[in-house]
Amino acid sequence: MLNSSTKEAIKVALSIIVALCLAIWFQWEKPYWAAIAVGVMALNETFAHAINKGYNRLIGTLLGTVFAFILISMFSQNPTLFLSIFTLLLAFSIFMSSDEQYGYIFSMAFTVCAIVSCMGQFDGETTFYFAILRFQETMLGVVTYSVIFQLLWPVNTEKGFSQKFTEAVEELIASIHKPQLTEEGVHESIANIEMLRKILNMPLTGSYVLRHHRKHWIQRIAEMRAIYGALQQRLESSEVNWTALLDSLEQFDSKHPQLSLLSEGVGIVANDPSTSWHQEKRTFIQHLHQDYKRVMQGVCMFLASIVIWIYLPVPGGAIFPMLAGILASQLPTLPPTTIRDAAMGVLGTGSVVLLEYVFIMPYFTELWQLALFYFVNTLVIWELFSSPPLMIHRILGINLLVVLTSGALNLTPVYSIEMPLFMMVNILMMLMIAKIFTDIFNPAPHR
Repeated sequence: MLNSSTKEAIKVALSIIVALCLAIWFQWEKPYWAAIAVGVMALNETFAHAINKGYNRLIGTLLGTVFAFILISMFSQNPTLFLSIFTLLLAFSIFMSSDEQYGYIFSMAFTVCAIVSCMGQFDGETTFYFAILRFQETMLGVVTYSVIFQLLWPVNTEKGFSQKFTEAVEELIASIHKPQLTEEGVHESIANIEMLRKILNMPLTGSYVLRHHRKHWIQRIAEMRAIYGALQQRLESSEVNWTALLDSLEQFDSKHPQLSLLSEGVGIVANDPSTSWHQEKRTFIQHLHQDYKRVMQGVCMFLASIVIWIYLPVPGGAIFPMLAGILASQLPTLPPTTIRDAAMGVLGTGSVVLLEYVFIMPYFTELWQLALFYFVNTLVIWELFSSPPLMIHRILGINLLVVLTSGALNLTPVYSIEMPLFMMVNILMMLMIAKIFTDIFNPAPHR
């Protein structure tokens, strides 16, 4: 029997090759856009999350297309004004990216705006062509993912939530047994609990039991947060009966969510979830105070990259400013360690993909060979980087796999090593710039 991780890897690999094959059959350029859409959706915790991400991706694509049209039509003859407005859009997208509900839409909108604007090369007809193509490819990826994940080993939201809640309870029990918890570990556990809450905020159509017990589950999640709060103050408090709490957690059955995690005599009282969560919404001043450094970091990264592109002979043409915009909008919103992981991924996974592109792919003569190549590689990437700390390598690996080998996906295949090498060099240069400004705006604490 296949475990759940392998089943998921097979579904992702199958979705990607179906999306690629359909895009090639439709004779669309850039089939890898559809594959990237599948990879992004597959990273989500549940099918409901993935569909919501796909929906937001489509809205972001449309919004980014509108931005690109406005920039090209009004400012294409004035590069200084074009870059100024483009930089303002970058700052706004970074500022809005932390919004829980709409952040991904704004982030995606700027990404699409950067891609369409640079690929259109200030030509209205070409810009319109790539804008339509981008929307078609994104739609194809969303539909392909939805169909395959619903037909092959379907896992509904209800089952996924129950499994993740059980895992969270087991993690909580393990945390109680630990003599001391790190602050990073507690924050990670609370983030996992918050993910459960986000699932409950998704449309629960078809998940009748989960929808019926939604209020009970919200209460159980609030109790878990209260327990972690007590764990952080364990040395300062002797009022908690940890033995009774462990018995209560071990006896909890997810089939009966109406039963509390906190039995009588435990000594922990959970806050009312109906009031505590609403208080977490930020004011504009709080938003500005929390995110202004990210905005400054992203803007400085982009402007420094543009200066380098103008005054140095950077290879790849418009690829460098396009990547500069995309990475400047994404990296400031991620943990600083992401830059190191991304660099290792580019050098490691990128080199392997490049070797396959040079020594294996030129011998392909049939579509099924191409499909098998992407299926096997996707399967390996998804299985190899299955642990949570390596999730960044999943999406990076899929992107590198389909982008560096995109020449083979053309209607007339082209096997030139120049463009993949330019792409890798440009990404590494951008990561170096990102590292400099990350250290400036997020200095490491002195020991």
